[in-house]
Amino acid sequence: MELTIQQRDFLKGLARTQGVADRKSSMPILSNVLLSAEGPDRLRFAATDLYLGVSAVVPAAIRKGGTIAIAARTLFDIVRQLPEGEVTLVVGQNQAVTLSVGKIKYKIPGLPGEDFPPLPNPGEAAWATLDAWLLGELIGLTSYSMSSDDTRPHLAGSLFEGDGKLVRMVTTDGHRLSKAEAKLGETSSMLNFSMLVPHKGVAELKRVIEDAKADAKAAGKEGGDASAHLDVATTAGNAFFRRGDLMLSVKLADEQFPPYSKVIPQSATKRVVALRSKLVEALKRISLVANDKSGGVQLHVAEGVLRIVSQNPDVGEGMEEVDVDYAGDGLGIGFNAKYLLDALGALSHDEVALELSGELDPGIIRPVGEGPVDFVGVIMPMRI
Repeated sequence: MELTIQQRDFLKGLARTQGVADRKSSMPILSNVLLSAEGPDRLRFAATDLYLGVSAVVPAAIRKGGTIAIAARTLFDIVRQLPEGEVTLVVGQNQAVTLSVGKIKYKIPGLPGEDFPPLPNPGEAAWATLDAWLLGELIGLTSYSMSSDDTRPHLAGSLFEGDGKLVRMVTTDGHRLSKAEAKLGETSSMLNFSMLVPHKGVAELKRVIEDAKADAKAAGKEGGDASAHLDVATTAGNAFFRRGDLMLSVKLADEQFPPYSKVIPQSATKRVVALRSKLVEALKRISLVANDKSGGVQLHVAEGVLRIVSQNPDVGEGMEEVDVDYAGDGLGIGFNAKYLLDALGALSHDEVALELSGELDPGIIRPVGEGPVDFVGVIMPMRI
């Protein structure tokens, strides 16, 4: 295998793939990135940990075709430090790889490309198109409340659904739940589907979306199209997300997501409206003296005011009052302050509504005002 490639293109391909390579795996080949020549002018990068797979294609001048697997982190660190310009890559005997730029030369070991596991293929799967900005907002509104405990795979991911008219993401860790959904615009198309995407897949999808948004912003500044879209498909237990020559595959969790609609209260007897920024600031201050283990704070609502209280015999106590729009009966209820702050921090609205019923009933957080995404956050109460 022999080729030349611009350093910026080399780095671009590696940046999109090397993060998926599994450096802790018992299979050494998984810590590598696979380089494959495609025709005379394309080089494909691929990496996988057997659960996630990502591939990207960049331009290159291929003199001699072939494949080679190279340690992903080592190659990324080297290419990142190379000066801009043309990089020559030559694979010699015993898969020894020589990289050279001007007076700079590296010789690093490689592995046969044939040993690299094949990535899942979408085949003839039907693709839907989604706005990347919208999908990114759905992730931002829900990702904080999914569990990171891989021993609970039914909770360690995001339920991703589409019914042809809207797209929805739901997450829960058993203590809180977040649901965000949006109607599809003219530039989006959607199939009927329901998939449980593990948290590692959600994190990698977020990176793909951020790249798409960055490219769109750059194009907009140059007078081009500032829109960004992703194609989505699912088949044979895998989800596929495609943007141009970049493809992300995610092995879906074969688990049953909890019946989330039963968790979301259908009504509440009390609705407290507050400025989001004021509520966030007060919660941050009072949570400083909350119990380290529970993080609990008490909320006392009365006409026109929300009193936030925390008491910790080892640290002290704190209390702050926040002006709110509320005119009903009083109520005291306890919540984990972090859960409240996570939900409030994901929102961008000026005002939020806290919907309550009783001291043992779940609390609901909703944004106040119109927006492209409908959000509801549910938080289970605490006894304090």
